[in-house]
Amino acid sequence: MSFLNTQNLPAGHRTAVELGDAFKDGEILYLIVSNNEVIFLRKEVWNVGDCLDEDEPGFTLEQFILPRSAISWLVDIIENKFWKKPSQGGAPADVLHYEHIFDDEDIEIRFTPNCLKEFESGVSIINYSRPHGRLKFSRFAIPYHTLREKKLLQMMKSI
Repeated sequence: MSFLNTQNLPAGHRTAVELGDAFKDGEILYLIVSNNEVIFLRKEVWNVGDCLDEDEPGFTLEQFILPRSAISWLVDIIENKFWKKPSQGGAPADVLHYEHIFDDEDIEIRFTPNCLKEFESGVSIINYSRPHGRLKFSRFAIPYHTLREKKLLQMMKSI
């Protein structure tokens, strides 16, 4: 997989969001938008001895792509299914994921109780239609803290 260069995006792409991470110093989360896609890109500070490769000078990168048409559905599931109690119309207690097909891509959103940090709830978004490395799918985790306090969910609504 080739990663986007956040300093030199392809034509038709724009950075909608650039956030510093709350849990790891120096980590940056980007939300990049084109006419047809939304790309989440996380830059994590790379240290000598890390088990991951240095993808960009000083950083290990994680990139996740999904159809732009899926964003409003993701926002709706997070706000109205995962963040509401069943009595308020939220998901039943035993429902931990939702799946839908957008533009021929199979997308799933899943509640994650330990999302990038122990005891930090969040979501994992999975695209079963785009392989990543040896996996037949790609996945991206977003803690609730980033969605709420860092206002990523609000920014996702504006796309």
